[in-house]
Amino acid sequence: MSGPLNITKSLKNYNSNSGVIDVMITWTPTENDFGEHIPICFIAETASGYQSEMRCIIVVVVNEIGEADIECTDTTMTLYISKSSVRGLHENHLRLNDPTCSVTSNGSHIIASVSLNSCGTKLEETENDLIFRNEITSFDHPHDIITRKHQIEIPFICKFPKKSRLSASFKAHKSAYLFTEAGFGSFTYLFEFYDSSAFSRMINPNTYPVEVELQDMIYMGIQVQSSLSTTQLFVESCRATPNDNPNDPLYYDIISNGCIEDETTVVYLNNQTDFRFGLEAFNFIGNYEQVFISCTVILCVAGDPSNRCAQGCTNVTSFGHHHHKRSLASQSQRHFISQGPLRFARSSSGSPGSNLNLNLNILVVAVAFFAAVALVCGVLIYKAKMAKIVKYETVPSADF
Repeated sequence: MSGPLNITKSLKNYNSNSGVIDVMITWTPTENDFGEHIPICFIAETASGYQSEMRCIIVVVVNEIGEADIECTDTTMTLYISKSSVRGLHENHLRLNDPTCSVTSNGSHIIASVSLNSCGTKLEETENDLIFRNEITSFDHPHDIITRKHQIEIPFICKFPKKSRLSASFKAHKSAYLFTEAGFGSFTYLFEFYDSSAFSRMINPNTYPVEVELQDMIYMGIQVQSSLSTTQLFVESCRATPNDNPNDPLYYDIISNGCIEDETTVVYLNNQTDFRFGLEAFNFIGNYEQVFISCTVILCVAGDPSNRCAQGCTNVTSFGHHHHKRSLASQSQRHFISQGPLRFARSSSGSPGSNLNLNLNILVVAVAFFAAVALVCGVLIYKAKMAKIVKYETVPSADF
C-alpha cells in the first residue's frame, strides 16, 4: 500500500470459507490537503506470495461550506442547513452529540432544534460569555456493509453574554427540554418541583437551589407538551446523583425499568401526558451538599400495546427485548431530563433537642456555680464564727 504518510490499514473481516479478507484503509486529511488530489495505491498478496495487479484511487479533498442559519434563544438553539448547499445530507443518517437525538427536515432544509441543556449540548464558560456547543454528525447503521454517503461533521454554537439573565437561570433551574423526532414532530418535556401533593404551585425557578430538610416530602412532576393528541408519556427510570450527571458512578435508583425502587416513593393520580410523584428527602453519605434528580422518558402513541409505554414495569430481560423491538412509528427515543439541585438546609440555631441539652448544661453549670459559692460562703462564715469564739474566750489564769 502506498499513499500519504499517515495512512493506515486494519483487518476488518476474514471469511474462512471463501478465503476473502476485508481490509480497511484509513486516512484523515489535514487543512493543508484541502484542494489536493491524493493518490492511494494498493495490491493484495496471498500467503504463498502471489500478488494482484496494483489498483489506485484518487481522493479529492474538498472543504465544503454549506449555507446555514442558526437561531439562539434563552432556552433553545435551532440550526437550519440548506440541503442544496451540502452534498450527502440524509436526515436518517444524522444525529447530534447525544446519539438518541435525531434531526428533521422539510423540502429545503435539515433542521436541528435542541434545548441548551439536552442532546449532549456542552457548556463552555469564558470570562465574559457562556458558549453552548453541539454538532451534527453522520453515522452508519450497525448492519450496513457499505456506504455511499459522505461523512458529515457540522458544529454549531450559541454564545450569550454573562450579563444576560441566561447565566443565572441555566446554572440552577432547568428550563423546558425540546426534542424533534420523525413521526412525533417537536415536543417538550417539563420537569418541575412542587410545594405540595396538590401539584397546584411549582417551586419558583428563581429560588433554586431548592432547600429541604431530611425526610421532608419532595414533590415532582414531569409533563410532555406535543401537538399530537394521541401521545402518552412514560417515565422509565429516575435516579438521584450528587452531581448534575445522570451517568455519575454514585447514584440511587428511585424508578428502574418502570418499577418503583425507593420505599418512600408515592405516585399520584396522573393522565397520559403527566407523571407526578413524591418521596422523602435524603442525602448521600459523605461530603455531598446537593442532590439532582434525572429521569429517562419516552413518548409513545397511546393505545399501541407493542410500545414501551404499554409494558409498564418490566424486568431487565423483557426490557432488553422490548428495547430491540422498538417501533419508530410507535415510540420516541429515550431522553434524559433532570432537575435540581436540592440542597439541605443547615440550621444556625440547632435543633430543639440541642437547645434543651444546652439549657440543661447551663442549668447544671449554674447549680454547680451556686453550690460552690454557697460552700465558699459557708466556709467563710464558719471561719468568722470560729474567729469570734477564739477572740472572746476566757483565758485561764493562775489567780483562780
